Amino acid sequence: MKVLFAARLVNFKDPVTFIQAARKLPSYEFHVAGDGKLMSDCKKLAFGYENIHLLGWVSQNIVNDLMNEADVFCQLSPIENLWATTLISAMKHKKAIVCTDVGCVRQYLVDGQHVLLIPPKDDAKLIHAIIKLENAELRRMLGENACNFVEANLSLGECAERIHELLIRETES
Repeated sequence: MKVLFAARLVNFKDPVTFIQAARKLPSYEFHVAGDGKLMSDCKKLAFGYENIHLLGWVSQNIVNDLMNEADVFCQLSPIENLWATTLISAMKHKKAIVCTDVGCVRQYLVDGQHVLLIPPKDDAKLIHAIIKLENAELRRMLGENACNFVEANLSLGECAERIHELLIRETES
């Protein structure tokens, strides 16, 4: 199974927890797409683990290819995730997502329906969630529901409609 992390390699995105989990799941393939001030720490943690692939910065086209190939996407910020473009992209790609339960995520996404939510900086819970996603039907269901959420709530047409309604309300008052 292929697991993807695509983000800047900074504390705000927490690639370290991802790599710590990867070290304990040698039969899975872990891809880290991104660069940043934690790259050297990530390289040290990943050294000697053939299942961990540090790709560095990659273009958006490559991120899209990686999304298409991945079975699971991880969004692990200890602060906020909901408005991350990579999270929305993973949802549009119908990926099963493991996401930290921080910020306003729970106000919009339902654990076990759209994503699997875990506490921040908890590699044991991340490992448990990834193993749970060996279930192809669960991955499919989460991916479909996440994509449906984006289409219903975050599509350009939906956002334009909301702005239009707001403008009409404001001009009528």
